[in-house]
Order: sequence, then structure tokens, then C-alpha cells
Amino acid sequence: MENSEYPEVQKAWCSGCDRTVRVTVHPRVAREGREPTPEDLVCLEHGESCTGEMCPIFDVPSEEMKRRYRELLSKRDGD
Repeated sequence: MENSEYPEVQKAWCSGCDRTVRVTVHPRVAREGREPTPEDLVCLEHGESCTGEMCPIFDVPSEEMKRRYRELLSKRDGD
């Protein structure tokens, strides 16, 4: 199995959750051999304690972060 199937996880402070959360870059970036864009960033704990309309870490609407998270999970489960 390639390493690109397992995204590297980092930690970031989330002011919305008031704690450190796990974040990653979508593994498609490594598979495509390119630099990540803001659209490739995913909070792995989205929805657990989110209370606002915007993701304070990546400055995107909560619905967009939900979409990214679901896409990440579906790629992991479906590949």
C-alpha cells in the first residue's frame, strides 16, 4: 500500500472547539504529486464540537468542511 492512502495528521488549535483538533491534507494531493491548496485541507474532528457557521481553522463554511470530511471518508472506504 502506498503512503498516500494514509494522510499525515497534524494538530491545530480550534477556537470554535476551544481545544486542539486533528487536521490533514486530502491524500489525493500526494497521489497527484502537487502542492496542497486550501480546498485540500480537512478537519478530522469536524462536527464533534463545532458550533458556528464557519470553520475557524480553515475559514470555510461548516457545510463545506462537512463535505470535505465526508469525501475523505468515502475515498478511504471506497478505494
